[in-house]
Amino acid sequence: MPKPVPRHERLEIREIVAIDSVARARSFKIAADMTHSTQPTLSRLIASAEGKLGVTLFRRGWSGADTTSRGDMAVRLCAAILREIDAAGDKLFADRPSLPALRLNLRNAHLQAVEAVTREGSVTLAAKRLGRSQPELSRTLSDFSKRFGVELFRRNPTGMEPLPPAAILTELSGSISYLMENLRREFSRLDGEVIGRVAIGMLPFSGQDLISRAFARLTNRHPNIRLACIPGSYNGLAEALRRREIDRIIGIMRGADCPHGMEETHLYDERFTVVARQGHPLQGSRATPSELAETQWVIAPHGTPVRAHFESVFAGLGVVPPTQSCEMLSFNAAEQMIIESNSLAMLTYSPHKLRHLRPELCRIDTPFPSDVARIGLTRLRDGATEAALVMFEESLADVVAEIA
Repeated sequence: MPKPVPRHERLEIREIVAIDSVARARSFKIAADMTHSTQPTLSRLIASAEGKLGVTLFRRGWSGADTTSRGDMAVRLCAAILREIDAAGDKLFADRPSLPALRLNLRNAHLQAVEAVTREGSVTLAAKRLGRSQPELSRTLSDFSKRFGVELFRRNPTGMEPLPPAAILTELSGSISYLMENLRREFSRLDGEVIGRVAIGMLPFSGQDLISRAFARLTNRHPNIRLACIPGSYNGLAEALRRREIDRIIGIMRGADCPHGMEETHLYDERFTVVARQGHPLQGSRATPSELAETQWVIAPHGTPVRAHFESVFAGLGVVPPTQSCEMLSFNAAEQMIIESNSLAMLTYSPHKLRHLRPELCRIDTPFPSDVARIGLTRLRDGATEAALVMFEESLADVVAEIA
């Protein structure tokens, strides 16, 4: 008599579908629509999967539901399992494409029952192997056959003979078991590693290259940290920081205007600098206030430190230039616009970046004061500091030390 096989807490196929759908949609609402389910149902399935795996799979992020480091691994596994299920469905129903999708209707109980009967050659012995009753196992097999119109076994004098569909499902069950074991090994590989999320809000223009350089170092040292760089306006990023969708903001410091509950740490200084395309009429000589006032400017929107400084220096000259507000989230895009236009722009540059100014650009000499733009890191005052964020700030400090 076969001994009952202990039931391992394997993910249910519905849980696998839920994980895959939420990861691809990055939204429980959209994923619920994709799977013809509801948000509460998906939430319960994800919570159940997290309980079985003993890990957190998703956390709230800037663009919705973000995977954690272990969540990334689980999503890759779920995608692989669903590919196996879809391939099995193609074999089973090649001549009947109108049948329900296998991935949405197959249950673990179906696979366990088919595999056990295939190996034991008897429903009675298979039921004992699984620790279930014979009527219960028979109902499970009948349920699959009715759902898909597939005959699984043929009864003969020596027992239950598996037909080709049973062989396909037995092979599928083995593939899923193998992949699940691989996932647990992958999880254990992360033990002792620095994992987690580093999501940095990037303000327009200033300090942008810092993040990419710090991320590059962090990737080399800790490849299992999830990295995200989110460009946006100050107000939008500050709200995201309050909601803990991001972890830090880098850009021009607000000083006394820093929002309540947040704190700033000074990193280094840049300087407000006027730039134009090579060959601009004002290149090569000191521009006068009247020349600057008669020239078209591209400048940051109201409410930004660059705009405030721009208006302050022109107020000191007693002139008002023609301006075109332009909100660009990429420093490179802002420079490219100046290269392609006849306008002047006020941007902020570190000494390092000024020494390596793009060859298509030139610095315009002006009577403006050489004022400093303080670049800093903004965090929640009561925010937790995870190991991944500590590693990021160490990498950031290394980069700042090089450019200061």
